Amino acid sequence: MSTKQETWDRSASEIALALRDGRTTSTVLTEYAIARHDQLGEKLHAYLTWAPALALKEAQSADQAFAEGRDLGLLQGLPISIKDLYGVQGYPTYGGSAQPLAAKWEQEGPVVQDIKSQLAVITGKTHTVEFAAGGIGDNVHWGAPWNPWDKDNHRGPGGSSSGAGVSLWEGSAIVAFGSDTMGSVRIPASMTGVVGLKITHGRWSEKGIVPLRGVQDTPGPLTRSVADAAFVFAALDAAHRPNPQSFLEQISTADLSGMTFGVADRCFWEGCALNIAEIVQEAIAKLEQAGAKVVDAPSPETVELLSVVMSGGLPNNELVVFLEEEVPNWQEKVDPALRGRLEKGSSQTAIEYIRREQWLAQLRQSAPQNFEHVDVILSPTVPISPPVLIDGKPVPNPDNPPIIGARNTCPANFLEQCALTLPVGLDTDGMPVGLQLIAPANSEEKLLAAASAIERVLGTPMQQIGLPPMVK
Repeated sequence: MSTKQETWDRSASEIALALRDGRTTSTVLTEYAIARHDQLGEKLHAYLTWAPALALKEAQSADQAFAEGRDLGLLQGLPISIKDLYGVQGYPTYGGSAQPLAAKWEQEGPVVQDIKSQLAVITGKTHTVEFAAGGIGDNVHWGAPWNPWDKDNHRGPGGSSSGAGVSLWEGSAIVAFGSDTMGSVRIPASMTGVVGLKITHGRWSEKGIVPLRGVQDTPGPLTRSVADAAFVFAALDAAHRPNPQSFLEQISTADLSGMTFGVADRCFWEGCALNIAEIVQEAIAKLEQAGAKVVDAPSPETVELLSVVMSGGLPNNELVVFLEEEVPNWQEKVDPALRGRLEKGSSQTAIEYIRREQWLAQLRQSAPQNFEHVDVILSPTVPISPPVLIDGKPVPNPDNPPIIGARNTCPANFLEQCALTLPVGLDTDGMPVGLQLIAPANSEEKLLAAASAIERVLGTPMQQIGLPPMVK
């Protein structure tokens, strides 16, 4: 590893090894991250709060621990960005809003505590859609990060973790943490051409993260490869943290020939823009040629769910309650478009709410049967190409309402499944296309094994789609 960039471009596990055998230091990595942000940060606009001095201090602490022979976890010394929904000591939490939230939302929850206990380096807090309520990545208060795949047009980076994927391509983070309630890890990962892992709700604590819908909110990483996603999962998951290498070795030998993939229900494929469906179908065909068994996987629960979701029939009452309690006079402060959606939800009666939750519980109960004969289900991650933003906002399209961006990702949240996206090509606009893998609740091991096997056949994001034009 003769240069800083050569070191940075390696996998997370290779960089972790280089830190331990003295071929690089956390300070060197962090200085490189700062230099990249100095070069690209103003244009890409990934961060709300950028704190290089604090990051360097954390890097020095990680290096000191290595020098003393203290190895506190796989993430030690690695630069990581954190979404502006997480509480992080020393950083204000805005939640994408115009002003900081109360100090209690700066308190660190278990995920951040685990990251910091391993002496990872937090580079800053990345932008989010206001209160995580959107999938395109726009924000009326702070502006949208710039999707690096189009250097001429400001396109949405995906939301609500809108700065996360951008920070990876910027070169200011090796791992980016977002949160996923309707797809807010997978949508920006797909739209920016990286990997996004949605954890089963409840497997990792959502405490210390500004809530959107508490029964669905899940923290999760965006990474530069599936191998890196598995690395982060092994580092933080309670089942594997005591012996992460055992898990990583296990999935590194996973083979497609022993797997059965289900092609998702047609509701995931209908109305896909440009050549998105064709690109994903071509990827699936390559997997079948490589030895995977591929069968159809109908999902009547998803069809029923999306018939309601796409008509706007699931208003977010939980966010209204949060704002009433935490943001005085919130109606005067939030984006008018968000205010209108929330006021509509406020009119829902308690009886309607209870019936909705009972209906969702019934869908969740029957959904596991869709996996009786398949290991994972495959679909396009996002059915649209990242839209061009005019004055920082997407142009209204009655044929494609904003919810369309979350159409294919939200079922995994409502049905309590885990999921992952990885890039498989570029659409006719030159924008990334994601392949989504869906697995039953608490099947992350099976999900990551399948994704790992797929990545070995199709290639890493860099091998498949190369570098975005804005960072070449």
